[in-house]
Amino acid sequence: MQENALRAGDAFCQRYIPPPKKKRRRVLRLKQSSSSQIKHPQKNIGPFYQPRDHEASPFFKLVRDNFDKFAEVYPERYQERYGYWRPVIRTSIDKFLKCGDLKEGFARVRCPDCKEEFFVAFSCRQRTCCPSCDKKRSLMLAYRLNEEVLAAVPHRQWVFTIPRRLRVYFRYDRSLLGKLCRAAYETICEVFKLEVDGDC
Repeated sequence: MQENALRAGDAFCQRYIPPPKKKRRRVLRLKQSSSSQIKHPQKNIGPFYQPRDHEASPFFKLVRDNFDKFAEVYPERYQERYGYWRPVIRTSIDKFLKCGDLKEGFARVRCPDCKEEFFVAFSCRQRTCCPSCDKKRSLMLAYRLNEEVLAAVPHRQWVFTIPRRLRVYFRYDRSLLGKLCRAAYETICEVFKLEVDGDC
């Protein structure tokens, strides 16, 4: 699994070129020539980076066309079962709809060797809400864990679940999730302590 994550992370990182360290203001001066000689920065950007069409995603179209209606009926139809409407939901959706859109901002990338230029649209950098950014974060996290955090030893995965009768409390009080993580950490520490002492 670590080898697959490493290969996926390397493949993802190779698609991008680090942005310039210094921001420079450039003025484009077009020579007096025919329009056929003018090159657009988005053309012929090479095989290492393929810009995505964020509006072509079926999920994007579904959210764009139906989210406002969903937000209107949520308190009446879904709040009792799934908890109250959190303001962060609207904020996350707004960021997702702007993710990958050149009209919302972009970085201009220029190769120092071949002088080729192209635009890279800003991303929302969110988890879960945006499939593209979520995949990027997962790959980068797996790469970092494999290279910097995890030692070359066998690892054990722990999975904690919340009993059904307690899940309702977490729906209405999200601050309890932090205490839940602390409780899981303390439980693991106690188990290992018992194993070291020989009581387990």
